[in-house]
Amino acid sequence: MKALAGVTIITGALLAGCGESQATSNVTINQEALKAEVMESESVHDFLITETGAIYVGMLDNGNRRDGFASYVCEVVRSHAEGEGRRLVRIIDVAAVSRGEGFKTLGRHQCDV
Repeated sequence: MKALAGVTIITGALLAGCGESQATSNVTINQEALKAEVMESESVHDFLITETGAIYVGMLDNGNRRDGFASYVCEVVRSHAEGEGRRLVRIIDVAAVSRGEGFKTLGRHQCDV
């Protein structure tokens, strides 16, 4: 249930024009396996790969930067990817999005695959 609610939150915000393009091609990702592995973390409330290839992970803001978690997600991306390229991994505050405050970035990592 938490995944469905979160997907609605991030997808709605992206449809409102908050997306960004930070990916290069020649990378094929097993998106279902990637999502399943990332969503195993109890602190993750949402996960989305945009049409442009950016990877958004929704978490709650605990006051700490989440760059380390974004780097971890990048490692998971590498384990489920083939080819070479880049993907932006962005950790966002799902509570801020649900309040209509847009995307509050908690962490990010430019992932070389």
